[in-house]
Amino acid sequence: MEKAVSIEGMKCDGCVNIVKEKFEVIKGITSVIIDLEKKAATIKSEEELSIDLLKEALADTKFIVSD
Repeated sequence: MEKAVSIEGMKCDGCVNIVKEKFEVIKGITSVIIDLEKKAATIKSEEELSIDLLKEALADTKFIVSD
């Protein structure tokens, strides 16, 4: 499965690394590609991912996920 989401609040490569690390620990995620310029992420997973799960993964950060 592949899911594309927008991520607000990313300004640098450090932000990208934080978001990527937070997503990569979610069970079933196999790949995370983040485009800083577009402020978007493409996430590949074994199963369908809910936007709520992704929001929860970033709950302790300044980043906001939307689809």
